[in-house]
Amino acid sequence: MRPTLRGVGALAIAVGATVVGTQFGQPGLGAIAAPLFVALLGAAVQVSLTGIPAVERSSLRRGFAGESRTLELTAGGSGVARLTDHRPDALGGTATARCSLPATLSFDLPYERRGEYDLGPVDVTVTDSLGLVTASGTVEATDSVLVFPPVYRLGGPDAFVRTFTPDAENRETFDRLREYAPEDSLRDIHWKSSAKRDDLLVTEFDDDSEDEELLVAARAKAGHGDAMAAAAATVAVGALRSGFGVELATPDGTVPAGYGERHRTRLLEALARTGEGPSGREEEADVLVSATDGGVVVHVADRTEAFDDLTAGRENPLVSGVGA
Repeated sequence: MRPTLRGVGALAIAVGATVVGTQFGQPGLGAIAAPLFVALLGAAVQVSLTGIPAVERSSLRRGFAGESRTLELTAGGSGVARLTDHRPDALGGTATARCSLPATLSFDLPYERRGEYDLGPVDVTVTDSLGLVTASGTVEATDSVLVFPPVYRLGGPDAFVRTFTPDAENRETFDRLREYAPEDSLRDIHWKSSAKRDDLLVTEFDDDSEDEELLVAARAKAGHGDAMAAAAATVAVGALRSGFGVELATPDGTVPAGYGERHRTRLLEALARTGEGPSGREEEADVLVSATDGGVVVHVADRTEAFDDLTAGRENPLVSGVGA
């Protein structure tokens, strides 16, 4: 605990008034000094009794890069406090706010990059209500949060089968005609039949993808891990939505094949945490995602496509669709 600059000034005035009043017989100066001494004493007692308040941090839900979350810090005690919350740059960086205690502070945290991040501690500086005395300390109000890589839209589940499976030509057989939906590819429109009606019709195929598994491998040159993770997440999610079991190989390890939303979350967790480099499974992969200085490409059998050419949009179809 120490006096602030204002407190030092008040103390100097009080001491000066006392010395001058005593030396020159001016008792009236005591009327100036006494309230200042009382105020300083009261400030010291207030800060001493308050101490460094406890700080509670609200839990952050997981999310995708590009989203944001609201964080709350709740501090007790009395007086005025300055709270400095230490956060990584990928979550908006360190933030500082002043408040009158007790208080609950809200912050908007942008999820700027995928990864697993630690939050805290919180540096707290408490000052009395007059701003004369201050005390500082650090509160270990810590937490962590996982940010998934973004997932992009491929244009509907059937688009995955046509684009990413090695034997897509043999896999699909004609099933029926149905009305056009916004997520359908224009190349599926059956123009001859549509010309006979006012509505567009698309060709729907029957496929035998159920219970089949794909190995999706991802590799990245240094500095391109985020682009790799986004592309691999998009491909893996598209495969799951098309009914495939997905095994994922990343530079940091392998996620065994599986199906469903829980498995989707496991894949996203692995891609949120993975580093850069080769996966070691490139040669056996059904689909290989490769990120280099030249961009991100997807290799399927003897075909290579630029990832940007395979996406129908940058909207994330899974926003609010993955559990924490």
